[in-house]
Amino acid sequence: MFYRHGSSNWPLSIFALASAIALNLAPLSSSAVAATAQPTCPGDNHIPTATTTRTVEFHEFGVQVTIPANFRTLLYNDGTVAILHPVDFNLIQCLTLGLPVLGTDALQPESFRLISNPEGLTAQNYAMSLDIPGFALSETIFMQTANGIQVFIREALEQEGMGIGIAYAWYQPDDINGIVEISTATKDELLDLLSRTQLINGASDQI
Repeated sequence: MFYRHGSSNWPLSIFALASAIALNLAPLSSSAVAATAQPTCPGDNHIPTATTTRTVEFHEFGVQVTIPANFRTLLYNDGTVAILHPVDFNLIQCLTLGLPVLGTDALQPESFRLISNPEGLTAQNYAMSLDIPGFALSETIFMQTANGIQVFIREALEQEGMGIGIAYAWYQPDDINGIVEISTATKDELLDLLSRTQLINGASDQI
């Protein structure tokens, strides 16, 4: 499995993530925030990835995903769901409490999001029509079937700056109106995530 955290290879700022809604986080009162305020973010930055796994259901995407038992899921305001290492999850908690975070400025999550599709494009046509300002997209689109899910894969590379890379996969689940987009930092990570993703069939947990 590919699991990294604290990397600068992801185009999504950690400060943007701080505005997301963390699942399973109880809301804190202003007094609780004040009581926990510290000069920098507390916590262990060397938490190992659990060797055991659990399965989470993403009903809005029609799939279930196997993740390490100590990983967390995070729901953004736009409906995107990220899968996060516990260290990264802790950093986002700190930012939402206003605590400074040192040592990283970006995260590299595995994420799922549902794209509206009013034009009725196929996942393949959507992959072909994709345009990301500031990024060069590969001319090749790969079609692959992973655990019974047909996906179309395309990679993108930032044209300037840090040379950030993104790997995408798109699929169209039954009975869901839209196209699901999966993204990771590299194609290898994407293929690993796809190998752990299945159509929902009695998964153990929900996000």
